[in-house]
Amino acid sequence: MVKAPEKFLDEYLSHEKGSGNKAGTRPSGSQIRKVSGEELARLKQNLQTLWGIYCTPEIKEILSRKHKIHFLDIEGAGANLKLSYVDKGISLEYELDMGSKKELAGAHIYKQGEMNINRYFTSVAGVEELLKTNNAVLQPIVDVLIEKEIAETDMWNIIAKGGQVHLSSVSYF
Repeated sequence: MVKAPEKFLDEYLSHEKGSGNKAGTRPSGSQIRKVSGEELARLKQNLQTLWGIYCTPEIKEILSRKHKIHFLDIEGAGANLKLSYVDKGISLEYELDMGSKKELAGAHIYKQGEMNINRYFTSVAGVEELLKTNNAVLQPIVDVLIEKEIAETDMWNIIAKGGQVHLSSVSYF
């Protein structure tokens, strides 16, 4: 049986206390987005629905052959997102509009990337983290999952047809 050295935890915790608030760490006073009980319930239900579909044997079997099932496009004010089921969970591919740069003769700059977003779907704390986020990539997901109800049957139908749901959090006036 593995056993930690004596006073290991005390030493580790004292080290953590001394590190202070360094650059790159989150401020402890992040603001939680205010949502109604109905909106919170819709967000939780949508997250549970999408994760529940991922956990089914049918999706696992498809992933063993195909490795990626693209199922949701989200268009935000400054970001375009693509959610996909992958071997290790739910993947988010994004293109974030960084604006135009004067020093580059007015060229429009985009940041592209991919991240695994399982932690937001698999825990109760994930919902709270989503509501606290200032991440411009994640905010359109929160907006859409709060505003629109994603029906499980619609998701199954879209996946069966090889398509994806397209949702927008952009308001047109």
